[in-house]
Amino acid sequence: MTVAITGIGLVCPAGIGLQAALDRLAQGPLVPARPDGPEGDAMPDPPILPVPAEFDPRPVLKRRKDRKLMARANELAVVAAHQAAAAAGLLDALADAGLYLGVGREPGNLDDILPVLAHSETGGRFDGARLVAEGMGHMNPLSSLKTLPNMSVAHVAINLGILGPGQALTDDAAAGTRALLEAATAVAAGLVPWALAGGADSRVAFTDRSTARRLGQPGPLGEAAAVFVLEPAAAARARGAHILGYVGAAAPGTPAPSHHLGDCGAGTDVAALALALGRGQASATGGVQVAPTGAPALHLRREAAPIAITGVGGVTPLGHDFATFTRRLLAGESAVAPIRGFDVPGFPVHLACEVVDAPALPDALAAAFAGLDDRKGELAVGAALAAVADHGGLPPEAGLVYATGLSSVSVAEIDQDSLPFLKKNGEFDYAAFAKAPPRARPQAPARHLVTRPADLVAAHLGLTGPRAQHFSACAAGAAAIAHAAELIRRGEAEVMLAGGADSMVHPFGLLPFILLGATTTETQPHRAGRPFEADRDGFVMGEGGAFFVLEPLARARAAGRPVHGLLLGAGSSNDAWNVTAPHPEGLGAERAMRAALADAGLPPEVVGYVNAHGTGTPLNDGVEAAAVARVCGRPPISSSKAQFGHTIAAAGAVELLACLAAFRGGRLPPNAHLTAADPALDLDLVEATGRAGAPGVILSNSFGFGGQNAALVLGHPDHGRST
Repeated sequence: MTVAITGIGLVCPAGIGLQAALDRLAQGPLVPARPDGPEGDAMPDPPILPVPAEFDPRPVLKRRKDRKLMARANELAVVAAHQAAAAAGLLDALADAGLYLGVGREPGNLDDILPVLAHSETGGRFDGARLVAEGMGHMNPLSSLKTLPNMSVAHVAINLGILGPGQALTDDAAAGTRALLEAATAVAAGLVPWALAGGADSRVAFTDRSTARRLGQPGPLGEAAAVFVLEPAAAARARGAHILGYVGAAAPGTPAPSHHLGDCGAGTDVAALALALGRGQASATGGVQVAPTGAPALHLRREAAPIAITGVGGVTPLGHDFATFTRRLLAGESAVAPIRGFDVPGFPVHLACEVVDAPALPDALAAAFAGLDDRKGELAVGAALAAVADHGGLPPEAGLVYATGLSSVSVAEIDQDSLPFLKKNGEFDYAAFAKAPPRARPQAPARHLVTRPADLVAAHLGLTGPRAQHFSACAAGAAAIAHAAELIRRGEAEVMLAGGADSMVHPFGLLPFILLGATTTETQPHRAGRPFEADRDGFVMGEGGAFFVLEPLARARAAGRPVHGLLLGAGSSNDAWNVTAPHPEGLGAERAMRAALADAGLPPEVVGYVNAHGTGTPLNDGVEAAAVARVCGRPPISSSKAQFGHTIAAAGAVELLACLAAFRGGRLPPNAHLTAADPALDLDLVEATGRAGAPGVILSNSFGFGGQNAALVLGHPDHGRST
């Protein structure tokens, strides 16, 4: 199938809109500037190339109050997506469209945290007692939403009414073009009728500039969003759409086009592609080719065959080997315990599920993390290496897909880069920061480089296959595993390593969830985190990592490798509802589950067990229960978060580990802390002691903050043995 481009939206330093940008660049190169005010006076380099000052997203925002929750990149993405959909004539027909965006890391606005820091320090150092007594009152819980990269996807979906599947890929110049290729392939395979795809990022903030300085990147730094509407060429012609170009796979080694817009992060390459197409030029970068005429070849092979899981690795609160994890999970043991990772007197949350005595990393990898407060990175690397060891080793051509979460600021980073430069009046002393001697081992930016764990694993193992990083909040782990399976089905890789890791068990990781009322206030471990309980009051924060080796079932059987389980299908969706709450009827969740079952080619009645997202918040559990009932009726269901906590971006990966444990142990995982079920929920809840029986098919749900949903359909290792 030929995939056509019927709409382009572009917001970049050269202009707002494709034609405006082309007209400006025709006049000559852009001139980088230094930031205004004290920041620019103290730190003129690297210079910046911001979007023109007349940029105003308000006319296209569906709910203008949402602007208070939007980071700069979110605004750019919404406007570019609106431009693209309007140009394609599809603004009123986007409900079933796919949405695939490359997004960048959002450093957050320094001004949002300075009032908190001003009331959380003593003698120039972080003071946890002051934070609890004074600082929390100065924190806007919604400001943390601005630092979630997947919020660009959320805001575009909400403002354009997009309910279809998609991805949030992060965090480099190729993320946008990677998203573009994924969308084009989905359109070509008939998985979506059309899609919006591209990238958005803003790298002109102080934190971005200080990061660039430490990485030795001279700049200039820019900001941009470029979004393309993709649809089958035949369908575009049938509706009389104006075709602007075509998209296909690029030839290996094709150089990236020049753009003169600066480093715009995930918006860099897609902005260059938009400009090249606007000039009537064929261009390619990051595996994507666009052409104004002709039809570039697009890889179309897609086999709807089971994918075997032949390697399992986990570093979790319930153990670091699959046998231990399985035994403890199915026995109903819980890792909820008093927090050990930090000691903040009077902190409002006392319990968490922490990883204890994580296995040591190989010396070279341990050295890469030495001195860094990068807990989730270490968990990721440990789990990935364990999965490879369980499989027996990977071929060099194997690929890697990694799910990661927000790198919220750490106490060590605050002590290094914030409090020493905080003036008595609460302002930041840019001049002092600029003059400070460079640190030998700064926390930032290393712990915020979200691709770093995957880079380390790939280098350590010598992997050369396809790579991607997912950030779709609590759906990221499942999304990464689904993406890896899709790459195998399309023939782009024979073997994939996929999974995720996260750790938010630290003061500034927990605080936003506490202030939003999402975490339990229980002090008794056996009562903390009670999904589906009548008086449930929120989740227990967890941490962990889980990775899996995936390969075609036929390949695994030919090699005689043990199979832990089968990935039969996957589905995703957007809520298009609200950045802080799921759709009240669970329509997005329902779409994801139905899509996963359709992908697996299975009817809902074959589902023998549902591993629920089940956060234990009053809203989530009720919404999910209603959606599951509409899709599957009353299969047995449980949430494992009472046992190892909510591992945020890693949730879908660690909970896949729980599903495989059910296959291995022949027992359904329990609702560990369930004593009095909510009578309003019409569910067949697995007892607190578990239930005997090995299901043939499992449905696993993961729903992310911002309304990104993912579901996996898993089969017992003996499922379809006759095939």
